[in-house]
Amino acid sequence: MKKVVTVILLALSTMSFSQDDYLMQDAITKPALSLRCKELLRERDEKIKVKQRFNALLQRNQDLITKSPKAQIGVQSRLHSTQIKIKNELHLTNLNIESMEENIVRSGCPGISL
Repeated sequence: MKKVVTVILLALSTMSFSQDDYLMQDAITKPALSLRCKELLRERDEKIKVKQRFNALLQRNQDLITKSPKAQIGVQSRLHSTQIKIKNELHLTNLNIESMEENIVRSGCPGISL
């Protein structure tokens, strides 16, 4: 009878220690992971806003190209060069966003909807 009680007490004590270890691990790693994920998502959201600004600038530039007189060659050439620069920046921003999304997925952030 004493052996059975001893085995039960030993089993219960190891279960309580394993629960304490799980709670301690949960308390240490989860907030850090959550803060890192929030930071990564915030940076991604900022880049998406920059992407939207570039798209708006590109649209504005396209409108200026169509509305500007064809006789003003200097204005047309500057607008075309600006359009090329905006497209290049937009392409780089898209690559940065894609890289950030891959980094978020690699870091194991839970509940990500990209």
